[in-house]
Formats: sequence, C-alpha cells, structure tokens
Amino acid sequence: MPDRLHAVRRLTTALLALLVGLSGGARAAQPATAAKAPASKTVRLYVFDCGLLNVTTEGVQRYHLTSAEVGEPRMSVPCFLVAHPRGTLMWDLGVIPDRDVDAQPQGARASLNAAIDAVVTRTLRSQLAQIGYRPADITYFAFSHAHIDHSANANEFAASTWLARPAERAFMWADNNTRVNPSFYTGLKNSKSVVTIDKDEYDVFGDGRVVIKSAPGHTPGHQALVVNLAATGRVMLSGDLYHYPQERTLHRAPPDNEADVRQSAASRAMIEEYLQKTKTKLWIEHDFAANAKLKKSPAYYE
Repeated sequence: MPDRLHAVRRLTTALLALLVGLSGGARAAQPATAAKAPASKTVRLYVFDCGLLNVTTEGVQRYHLTSAEVGEPRMSVPCFLVAHPRGTLMWDLGVIPDRDVDAQPQGARASLNAAIDAVVTRTLRSQLAQIGYRPADITYFAFSHAHIDHSANANEFAASTWLARPAERAFMWADNNTRVNPSFYTGLKNSKSVVTIDKDEYDVFGDGRVVIKSAPGHTPGHQALVVNLAATGRVMLSGDLYHYPQERTLHRAPPDNEADVRQSAASRAMIEEYLQKTKTKLWIEHDFAANAKLKKSPAYYE
C-alpha cells in the first residue's frame, strides 16, 4: 500500500510539473503586449495596414484609365493614427471589421462589388495594441467618407468623439445606398459624442497642426486630412479624392459614379491649388506602390 501511495504522489507531482511547464510555455508563446502609450510630446503619424483591394480590368476603367496606364491595379487600404500632445485622432477605419478578420486567421476576404474584392490579414486593433493603444483610448476619430472601404471598424471607436459633417451623416443612413454598410457603424447613429463640422477647415487640436479639410463630390461630405509634421513637413491624406495617381498626372475626369462628378472635379481643382500654395504633399491613400514605400507602425512619421 505505501508503495502504491508513493507511486500516486510521484505521478501527481509529475503531472503538476508538466501542467506548469505547459502553461509557462503558452504564456511565453503569446506576443508581448505593449505598455500603454504615454502622451506624445510631438505630432506623430502612424500608418497601419488595413488590407488591399484587388481590382479587375473593368474596375480600373471606371477611373477613366486603362490597365496599361495604371500598371498596378491593386489598391492599398491604410488606416492612420495621429498622436498629438493634446490627444489622438484615428483617420479611416478599414474595409473588413476586425471581428471578421479574427474569425478568419488565414485572411478575411469580402466582395465590395463585381469589380473589387478586399483582403485583410491583420486587425486594426492588434496594430494599435502594438504601440500601446486600445480603441477606447482614442480621443477622436473621423473618416474621409463612409464608403465600405473606409468605415469598417467605426463601431470599435463609438466611445471616442466623432468628427463628422452633416452631409456625410445623412448619406450614411440614406435609403438604398449600396456603397455603404450601416452595420459597420450602428454604434454611431445615436452617439452623443459628436462634433459637427460645418466649415471648410476644422482644426482638430486647436494649434493648426492637424486640420480636416472639406473636399466634397466623391460623397456629399467627403474630406481630407492635413497633418503638419516637424520633420516630414505638411502631408495631406487624400481620402478618395483620387484612387490611382494616374488620374492626377493624366488629368482624368472623376469617375462617373461619384455622388456629384462636377463637385468632385471642383474639389480636385481646389485641393491642387491648396497643395501648391501651402507646399503640402498629397498621399493618395489607395496608391498601392506609394503606400508600400511608407513606414508602417510601429514606426512613425514626425
């Protein structure tokens, strides 16, 4: 009997050691979580990879271009974080919600329409966590416009203050609007944390370094973001003012399916004049080749 008792004790001890070792190994295998980010002492701009769009030849032609003129038909889908000494601003929120990306670890896919498919392999949430932020930590958020490929994670930021134009809010919940997905932003419809932007330029932090600028046409409340960085200089995040750089260099008319083609053309002319006058660089958000060269988070521009 004592021998059996000792044997049971030895087996129990061995099993406990094995379980402790396995749990320790599991913890070691998990990626380290970054400490909560301290308030930034400078203005920083982080670029996140929020996926890509595969575009067919027919899709390219919608922008009054040929495949030969474009060369690279794919479009990037970036998201951006501006870290400012007075708070943070998320700009553009991806094409497939994080919850769907989590459910498909090999990469989430979605069809936007007959000409464009989206692919996302990393969650926005995980990229924020890598630099010490949670969606709940973000002070403000805004998107250039509410189309599906710019608003997918809006519900994640429902606790933050939304910077929104009335025309875009009306567009978001308009009947029979196939270019949006209201399920992406159900948490915003009755939000009380909203700042209504009713003028051409809105100074987010009150010091002129982060400004939202009106550029309607692609959608009724389409807008661009200007960030004045100490080392990098002035940068404008274009939203969908252009999709391919060749639209700009070859002076092609806006796509026929803009909310207002004439207004979009007028916004392009106005923005080009603004860029020249203020010596601001334009970052075309969907420009796949240019986006591939940008530093991605956790690196940043300042």
